[in-house]
Amino acid sequence: MTPTITETEARDRVEDYVRGAFSALPAPAGRELFSRNRSECTDPTDHGPAGRFEISATYEVTGLEPDTFGAQFDAVVKWWQGHGFTVLTDRRPADQYVFARNDRDGFDMSLQANELGKLYLGATSPCVWPKGTPEPEAEAEIAAAEPAAVEQPEAAEAPERPRPRRAPVDDEDFGQTSWSDGGTAF
Repeated sequence: MTPTITETEARDRVEDYVRGAFSALPAPAGRELFSRNRSECTDPTDHGPAGRFEISATYEVTGLEPDTFGAQFDAVVKWWQGHGFTVLTDRRPADQYVFARNDRDGFDMSLQANELGKLYLGATSPCVWPKGTPEPEAEAEIAAAEPAAVEQPEAAEAPERPRPRRAPVDDEDFGQTSWSDGGTAF
């Protein structure tokens, strides 16, 4: 079982990445917490076990005029590229949405503007164990679920590479979300 960073370390890194990307924005920019989440990795596409969580935070960027958002997107993307992120989705100019993943640690970031003139910056951790290693109960469940080892002849093919944990898109449907009722903080 591969250990991960802890949930607290993931939360700290989410906040560090948001602060870092936010530093690329001009001085009148402010930020207000829109949502903070701890979501169980119930259907991880990375073939990992249950009991892990993704940690995320999204901030509304305030103090910037919508007609400057193009320059703000460029500035954040440039910051991402200088800090180990690869842009996986860029829907500009049709939509104001960009999604990136950090090549070293698997953290995701997104920048999204909506038709109401609001701009949102967020970060999400990969799946992590709350304490960095599986709880004893989870280890027992994982061991019970694994089939008994059967000696197999050497395989000629390379093992299947893990798939990314999710598609490079935003978790929320921003076009269908009511932005006037605020976010939920956990």
